[in-house]
Amino acid sequence: MEEKTFTTEELFSNSLVKEGMDSPGLTEINTRFSTPDMTGQIQSCWFDGIRIGFAECNLKKDMHFEWTSNLDLVTQYFNLRGNTSTATTVYGHEYPFGNYQHNIFYSSESRGIIKSYDTSLITFMVQYRTEKFIELTRNSNEALQQFGSLIHLGNPCTLSPQNLYIDGTIVHTIEQMRNCPYVGGIKQMYLLSKCLELLVLQADASHKIHSSNSRFLKSATDKESIIYAREYLLNHMEQPPTLTDLARIVGINTFKLKNGFKEMFGNTVFGYLTDKRLEMAATEISKKEKSISEIALDMGYSSVQHFSKAYKKKFGTTPRNGKK
Repeated sequence: MEEKTFTTEELFSNSLVKEGMDSPGLTEINTRFSTPDMTGQIQSCWFDGIRIGFAECNLKKDMHFEWTSNLDLVTQYFNLRGNTSTATTVYGHEYPFGNYQHNIFYSSESRGIIKSYDTSLITFMVQYRTEKFIELTRNSNEALQQFGSLIHLGNPCTLSPQNLYIDGTIVHTIEQMRNCPYVGGIKQMYLLSKCLELLVLQADASHKIHSSNSRFLKSATDKESIIYAREYLLNHMEQPPTLTDLARIVGINTFKLKNGFKEMFGNTVFGYLTDKRLEMAATEISKKEKSISEIALDMGYSSVQHFSKAYKKKFGTTPRNGKK
């Protein structure tokens, strides 16, 4: 992976976004960076008016810094970790983003101040030339069509007045894009299909939040508790807490934890944990550095047979054949 040193201003400059945007073929750049205030990595690819970017930053302190943009872009933004806010000239107010929140933004140009309140930030985004976005969403649902109408007028806008929460389906789609198994032209086709999938999921999330109420998660605090439960679970995969202990740790009762987790992430608490373990196992198998029995043991399975059965149920193939 290429390593470079940037100033903070260079890191968020237009050139790092604009580069390769109009390339008809697939261009990929993975970069590790360091500034006096942060270190991290950016993984980017561009093709046919679309940019896909993943960024992971480790900050040495809370940061406030200015940014400017004169690019006419639509941005699908997914805040996977960390709390930030952006005060921009085009929206006229501070726009906060918490853990596991997403939205779609449009502006032809803007400037503002980004404020971070965590030492670890992880973001994923897909950006489109406006004409490309309009082309892809021309026959979409009412939410995206209304959003497209505002873009046509050149007005800065967001898909949803309030940020939406990232559910398990969106997380899974982002992980598929980051771990795309293909190369070349077929990879470009695959990524385009996943961009469309994310647009569908965001449009559906916007429609649901404005047309119906959550059944189990009635407040932002409830949703933050479920997000914290997921984070805690993933950080303690080797020795996960019981359901009762997890509910106590995140500050809600077990009923709300069980039902709220499934409502937000589309799976039970431990069903979600099992899926993550199997996805990690698939990654380890592809590396071919450990035996199947070693991987099964690492993932907490008492026998290779139990591991193989669970693996085949999820992926439709045995561990020895690998994930398709």
